[in-house]
Amino acid sequence: MFIIKTIIATIGSIVIMFLISKMLGNKQISQLNLFDYINGITIGSIAAEMAVAEDMQDIWISLVAMIIYGLTGFILSMLTIKSIKARRLVSGTPLLLIENGKLYPENIKTAKIDTGDLLTQARNAGYFDISQISYAIL
Repeated sequence: MFIIKTIIATIGSIVIMFLISKMLGNKQISQLNLFDYINGITIGSIAAEMAVAEDMQDIWISLVAMIIYGLTGFILSMLTIKSIKARRLVSGTPLLLIENGKLYPENIKTAKIDTGDLLTQARNAGYFDISQISYAIL
């Protein structure tokens, strides 16, 4: 009986995660802000808990928690579309890291990026000479 309940709970958590994913929309990993990333991990963790819940009350608690996290992500997503202030709060403001080959060390420090990592990313993008870079914005 426990195996059947686990199978049903697992399928239910997959369906709920799929519906939440569709509601939140498609984003590439590089497009996720920190909140979306953490929210996705949390929803996945709750879904895993739901799949191995021992009783129906735990399944319902997990289901409600997943829905709340999903709705919170959806509401914040809508707010960031409609409000510049909300977008800045959730996603932050753009930082100019490089302009016409000139590094902005203060902005790099604010972004908590290692200069070596930034230059590695530039090389990976095909820019071996920093003077070739017009703009690098985070």
